[in-house]
Amino acid sequence: MPSAEYDANPREIRNFSLLQVGLTGGFFVLLFFMLGGSDADYPPIWLAVLLVVLIGVGAFFAERVWLSASPLSPEADPRDVRGEAIGVFAGQTVRKLAYCEAPLLFAVLVAFVGDFGGWPLVIAGFPGLAVLAWETWPGLRNTSMTAAMLDSQGAESHLVESFLEA
Repeated sequence: MPSAEYDANPREIRNFSLLQVGLTGGFFVLLFFMLGGSDADYPPIWLAVLLVVLIGVGAFFAERVWLSASPLSPEADPRDVRGEAIGVFAGQTVRKLAYCEAPLLFAVLVAFVGDFGGWPLVIAGFPGLAVLAWETWPGLRNTSMTAAMLDSQGAESHLVESFLEA
C-alpha cells in the first residue's frame, strides 16, 4: 500500500487550490501594471502561440497525474484507507500545480526579458489560470479520476465522498 504523501483534509486541499489560483492571478495583475500594462507592442504571433501551446503542454501533463496513483490495499483498515486516499490526492494536487505553473513562469520570464510590456502575462495568464483552477480544484471530476485508480484493486477509499461531505 502506498504511503500517504501528505497529511491533509478536504478543506485544506480546497483552501490550497483557492489560494494558489488567487495568488497567481494577483501576481499576474501586479506584474502586468508594473511592466507597463498594454502600452508596449504586442509580441510576435509565434511567441503568443508558443505561450498558449506551453499552457496546453502543462495541462497535458497535469491531466496524467492521476494515473500515477498506486491502488490501495483492500485489506487495510477503512479509516486508514480514507486518510491515505486524501493524502495521495493532496500530493497529486501539488504536482498538478507545478505542471500548470511552469508555463506561467515562462510567460513572466518573457515579460521581463522582452519589450512586450504585460502582453505575455495577458496571453498566458487567462488560459493558464483557467487550466490551473480546472486541474487543482478538488471537484467531482478530479476526485473521481483519482478514486478510480486508488480503488482499482478492490479498496474503497471513499475519496469522492470525503470531498462531498466536507
